[in-house]
Amino acid sequence: MPYTLEAVQALFGGEICGKRDVILEGVNSLEGANSTELVFADHERYLQNVIETKASAVVVPKSFPEVSGKTFLRVDQPRSVFVQVMGLFAQPYPAHLRGIHASAQISPHTELGEDVTIREYAVVRAARIGQKTIIESGVHIGSEVSIGEKCFIGPHVVIMDKVKIGNRVTIHGGAVIGGDGFGYVWDKNQHRKVPQVGTVVIEDDVEIGCNSCVDRAMFGSTLIKRGTKIDNFVQIAHNDIIGEDVIITGQVGIAGSVTVGNRVMFGAQSCAVDHISIGDDVRVGAASLVTKNISSKESVWGIPARPGQRVKRELASLSRLPDLLIEFRKLLQRLNP
Repeated sequence: MPYTLEAVQALFGGEICGKRDVILEGVNSLEGANSTELVFADHERYLQNVIETKASAVVVPKSFPEVSGKTFLRVDQPRSVFVQVMGLFAQPYPAHLRGIHASAQISPHTELGEDVTIREYAVVRAARIGQKTIIESGVHIGSEVSIGEKCFIGPHVVIMDKVKIGNRVTIHGGAVIGGDGFGYVWDKNQHRKVPQVGTVVIEDDVEIGCNSCVDRAMFGSTLIKRGTKIDNFVQIAHNDIIGEDVIITGQVGIAGSVTVGNRVMFGAQSCAVDHISIGDDVRVGAASLVTKNISSKESVWGIPARPGQRVKRELASLSRLPDLLIEFRKLLQRLNP
């Protein structure tokens, strides 16, 4: 559905500079856009790209320089506004795929809300699924599972027994929610498995990427709080508590019984050992290993993770080591001719 730039302004605010009756049929990058598409530039370093773009209009900061012949929508937060505009053009789930496919296996004890979609070969065992939720092909949903409204469960996701999922949750293909936590005790000459009798609770507006795993708790719940976003290939172990609006990027591993505060960000391939606490607004650098409690608002990096400024000083000092060794040898030669 096309939108005029004026309609976009009415929805998201801002000031139009240039043509007000521009028709927008989609969104794109500065380099890839055509004359019917909207783009954005959130910094003056993209000025040359803005000059060269074929886009019909550009969302820019209020301080962005004027460009002759270009139509701008000036806003306070261009990236945020552009993301919201993208939502206007996002393709809805195809109408012809909605409904319950004949090959889906659904327990008679399952409760389905209105306008639920369940695709080919999905298996649903005595679950409760809220209205307008979409269950893609090959999904397995165990007994006593609760899934809220307007969720999207991607192909071949596994949701084990007794998992609780809130509203507007997205779980991408191949993820496993509620698999057994990894717990064993050494008993004389064997590893004895510790039964994992807890569950997983995922609150509203969480997104979990492809092939990520959230393990069930030994007791109680592994908890993912509201608004948290988890990338692909992430491991969340048993009894973890992940706060609100946390960002966890690809290949992160968080060991068991870790408490993570709100708005924490984990860089790719970072890890945390078990039974520690990470405060609010912490930043964990890529490929770091958190081995102890981290206070709120710290930025840590390295193995083991430590304050980022300290790591930078250590690396700067290390880079000087070859020259210092040369000077040290010269000093030894002078002292011991």
